[in-house]
Amino acid sequence: MQSWQTCALSGQQIEIPVISRVSGNIFEKRLIEKHIESTGTCPITGRPLNYEDLIEVKVSTTQKPRPINATSIPNLLSLLQNEWDTMMLEQFQLKQHLEQVRSELTHSLYQHDAACRVIAKLIKERDQARIELAQLQQKIQGRQSMETEQIDRLPQHIVDDLTQISQKLNNQRKAQRKQASFFESFPTAQNISNYEIKLQDHIHQSIVQVDVNRDNNNLIALGGLNGEVILYDRVEKKSVYHSDRHQQKITFIKFYYIDETVRFVTGSEDGNIFFYQFEDNKGQLLNSQEGPIPVVGGDVHPIQYLLVIAYQNGVFGYIDLKNQQLITRVTDFEDSVHFTSVAIHPDGKIMVFGQKDSNIKVWSIIQHSLVLQLEGNNGPITGVKFSESGVIMATTTNTDVKIWNLRDGSISKRIELNKVGCVNFDPSGQFLAVGINKFINFYDTTNYEIFSRQESHRDLVTAIEFGDRGYVIVSGSLDKQFNIYGN
Repeated sequence: MQSWQTCALSGQQIEIPVISRVSGNIFEKRLIEKHIESTGTCPITGRPLNYEDLIEVKVSTTQKPRPINATSIPNLLSLLQNEWDTMMLEQFQLKQHLEQVRSELTHSLYQHDAACRVIAKLIKERDQARIELAQLQQKIQGRQSMETEQIDRLPQHIVDDLTQISQKLNNQRKAQRKQASFFESFPTAQNISNYEIKLQDHIHQSIVQVDVNRDNNNLIALGGLNGEVILYDRVEKKSVYHSDRHQQKITFIKFYYIDETVRFVTGSEDGNIFFYQFEDNKGQLLNSQEGPIPVVGGDVHPIQYLLVIAYQNGVFGYIDLKNQQLITRVTDFEDSVHFTSVAIHPDGKIMVFGQKDSNIKVWSIIQHSLVLQLEGNNGPITGVKFSESGVIMATTTNTDVKIWNLRDGSISKRIELNKVGCVNFDPSGQFLAVGINKFINFYDTTNYEIFSRQESHRDLVTAIEFGDRGYVIVSGSLDKQFNIYGN
């Protein structure tokens, strides 16, 4: 129970006591008035309290004697010591509280700084994303406007060039093949049967595409299953240029010849086409055509400055190799067929597209029209190749090779095999090379009887290419190895 002589607020002896009507407690007048001034509530109950609720109590002002424990010097010293100890304890508690508050403040400041950094980073990324989005929208709008402006036909001056070169090549081929001396410059079946492995090397990925430079047979271009591109020098026996810009399977790799500089182009299932140049023992990227639709094949026209690209969705396009720019896209078969491969006739008048539904489309480049559709295959077309003779074409599925007579569109020969990887004719058109499992079979095109076999790979042979008129043969395989054959 509270004594009337002590303040309920401070616990000290009261000089001017007042009673609260709200709670009934006794307070020191000056203390409770200060409390009311600052809070307006009762310090005991928390209820509203004002000056009118205080009743002053009249008490005797006679000074009370000192307590017994304060009547001597030792007792006074003891009181002072107790007060000092209390003050030290209170000061210690205040220091502890100060350290705790300081620690909490430091932590809060650190969190605030970290939050500011995160916010600044997010704002920067947001601004960058807005800029990139605006650029992408402009790019898409530019492409759409370009596509709407472009017509799917080739410009007339290019058609005129193609017509002229096609007629020239056709006349030239017919005249050459009538001369017996023409075939003497190519290897015979006996020569090919005696070929041995002259060089064997490997890359980091399974090899799916190979090409040999026509002007410099020492340079070999290799394309990997996961996008690796290698330019290899067979004299120096090493890679002279490497690129890993593609992210998926290389679907074609081709050298093209518009001047003396070594140039080649690659396409991939990632939808990108890259143009490279190799000069003064240094390789570099010239340009690129990027898109979302997988590229399934590409071939260089005999005129050399024109590239045909086949896309998976049934679209094909023409690219000018002099400036690496798209000339036009043909959408006649868009989303109605699934292209798998493409090849251009040696004369350059027509080209063929292999399809997933086992059909083959023959397209006239000059007339811009579908000439013929060939049927009769057993499964998706995996490869298409023309013979240099100009009248024979070979197509492959996973289980066979068909030889087509282009004069009437008939199948003149069907070679049933197991696990076909690739096919190619030699430069003279006398022989056919077929990659079967781990082997390469060589056939005479007069009767398609096998006359030689190379057994030098450990997995499916996926690419065969002839160089130096057939005196050099390069093969690539899923075993990541490529072989160079010759005498």
